[in-house]
Amino acid sequence: MPAKKLPETDDGRIKALQTIINQDELIGMERAILPIAEFYEYRNLLLSFEGSSFCFKQALEDEQKADKAYVGLFKTAQLYISHFIQVLNMAIIRNEIKTENLAFYGLENSNEFTVPDLSSENAVLEWGERLISGEANRTAKGGAPIYNPPISKVKVHYDLFKDSLHSLTIYRHNTIRAQENLEEMRNKIDRFIWDTWTKLEFKYWGLPAEERKKMFDLYGIQFHHQAGEQLNVFG
Repeated sequence: MPAKKLPETDDGRIKALQTIINQDELIGMERAILPIAEFYEYRNLLLSFEGSSFCFKQALEDEQKADKAYVGLFKTAQLYISHFIQVLNMAIIRNEIKTENLAFYGLENSNEFTVPDLSSENAVLEWGERLISGEANRTAKGGAPIYNPPISKVKVHYDLFKDSLHSLTIYRHNTIRAQENLEEMRNKIDRFIWDTWTKLEFKYWGLPAEERKKMFDLYGIQFHHQAGEQLNVFG
């Protein structure tokens, strides 16, 4: 017998399972491949799989949207944090703010007023918190606030980035859960399709070639053919 070829996509699995169920329902209980209990079990499984497939696609779409928003907010937060530090450093150079005030921001050990590496999420989170806390503490002791950008604007973009990171984490977890659930159902459906097609092969293999091929086509059996192999299912 030629090798059977299982569907490779979720849409293919849904189509194969739907074809088996529809054909068994059409052909009647006496000639059906599935026992009645299995028929209802796998009809319910089909409905569940369709729902799970939709949920996974929706979760993935939500994650992609959240990721796109996150990338923009991450870059903006980087920009405002970097800009604030540069303005602070310029104020130090112009003697508008005393050098010792850098300690409020955790910048007392910075080398030649350089901007820290802000390439990672953790760095942006860390330095955003430092700047917001440091500016509040410095101005509380009578220091003049920094403008252009003011810390309030830095905080807005920092909070937006932080919220987007939290949301993206939730969406990623949702996608992982939906994918794990779908993968479990895929395995069950693949086994069912394979077992049902095998039953079909043995049930109809004794029929004349054309009748056998017709039944295989009605139930949607797919066969895998090697290069150069004759493309038939007649044995």
